[in-house]
Amino acid sequence: MTALLQMFNASGKSGGVQEDALMAVGTLVETLGENFLKYMDVFRPFLIVGLRNHVEYQVCSAAVGLVGDICRAIGVKVLPFCDELMTVLLENLSNQTVHRSVKPQILSVFGDIALAISTEFKKYLDVVLQTLMQASQLNVDPNDYDLVDYLNELRENCLEAYTGIVQGLKGDAEVPNPEVQLIQQHIQYMVHFVLTIANDPEITDSLIAACAGLLGDLCAAFGPGLLALVENEPIHVMLTKGKKSKNTKTRTLSGWAIKEIRKLRAPAGVVGVTAGLVNNVIGATASESCNFVVYELIIVGIPLYLNLFPELSIKEA
Repeated sequence: MTALLQMFNASGKSGGVQEDALMAVGTLVETLGENFLKYMDVFRPFLIVGLRNHVEYQVCSAAVGLVGDICRAIGVKVLPFCDELMTVLLENLSNQTVHRSVKPQILSVFGDIALAISTEFKKYLDVVLQTLMQASQLNVDPNDYDLVDYLNELRENCLEAYTGIVQGLKGDAEVPNPEVQLIQQHIQYMVHFVLTIANDPEITDSLIAACAGLLGDLCAAFGPGLLALVENEPIHVMLTKGKKSKNTKTRTLSGWAIKEIRKLRAPAGVVGVTAGLVNNVIGATASESCNFVVYELIIVGIPLYLNLFPELSIKEA
């Protein structure tokens, strides 16, 4: 690690050296696991510099990926560093100089952070859910294949973020943490987002897998009350298609989601709190409001204003 820190100090403005050093640290994080914590205080400034390197987006991208690696390695012990990391990540989302390829990664890392710090993520929950709602409502010209690929990546990373948040707030115990109820009011939108993807005739295997993962986790967290929302034709068709996929991950997650939905039917006479929302979700149209308003986040006493993806030429969903 000492040699890597010397590389950062000596790299100056060399993006290539910084990127290589960040990737090497990623390997070290994977090897050391929780033991990497002892290096966090000394490494943190270099990580922040990488996250703020908007000129050389490969460096910024490597730094974002490394945040996820660190979260997976040291778990809840990343908490003391989260205020600064979340602030910089949210700033990057709204910064027009940040390369657009970095932004989907940031959304996925929100899920990594949520999974790592569990119920402590609630302090960031509102602004992150608002951010994900904005990002998930984007739509593009279907004839622009580059933007279609980008949209699919964006959607997949939104789903990964939602999944990390649900899992993090739910916890590992058989009985979900009470804090998972903080996202109850967002369930309707999450399922609507899944339905939007399920109705896409060009849906990819990776999107099916991500949708299946989120659906399974929602079922596990909220139980029979979710049945009326998730038991419908578009979701059934999507999961059936996923179960026949040649991709092992897609096939496994789709089969698991189908089983989780079936479990919801078991308790007779249960009326869930979300059951009355089903018509609103399925009947929601693609013309719903997609205004990208500015949000305010106060984490460390400094207001942070978000205006997401301002550089993209998009159409409203």
